[in-house]
Amino acid sequence: MIAIILAGGKSSRFGSPKALATIEGEVFYEKIIQTLNQTNLFEKVVISSSDDLKDSFNNYQDIVVDLPEYENNGPLGGIYSVMKKYDTECYFVIACDTPKITEKAISYLYQFFISRVMEEQLDIAGYEVDGKKMPTLAFYSHRVEQDIKDALDQEEFRMKKIYQNKPSQWLNVEFVNDPTNWYQNINYIEDLEKNEL
Repeated sequence: MIAIILAGGKSSRFGSPKALATIEGEVFYEKIIQTLNQTNLFEKVVISSSDDLKDSFNNYQDIVVDLPEYENNGPLGGIYSVMKKYDTECYFVIACDTPKITEKAISYLYQFFISRVMEEQLDIAGYEVDGKKMPTLAFYSHRVEQDIKDALDQEEFRMKKIYQNKPSQWLNVEFVNDPTNWYQNINYIEDLEKNEL
């Protein structure tokens, strides 16, 4: 099983690459890698990056640059590029702007996914908050690879296109029983400043 950290976006709302921002003295992507490794679930943790940012990760070994034909195609381009390079049964996808993710939250979602993947042929399991699905905080079966490629080839870059057409289930973040906002996306400098208080 492979974890994919999506870190190739332009971060236009944030003003600088979010993956390289810091929270509580830790760099976002490094904090996420550490949490992912602590779960002992993943054989590899891969950073999905753009060509522009690929040299920004302190010589981290497992970086996949978006395939040329799918660069600047958002999360789907990054996910597909990693799937093409690394074949495995399932992938965990997390955006680089979710640095407060916890080991508990990842493990809980994994158990939810695995318990349904065989019996119900589930392809996607992710979190949702206030009814809003979070496809960049989700497990994906290898069976979605062709669907992602088809969407990209049709220039359909919304992740909704994938999860609406594949068996998917969404777990409310409240099930994790953690009072912190571990699932929060940090999109703006103001979000970061609030978290640093």
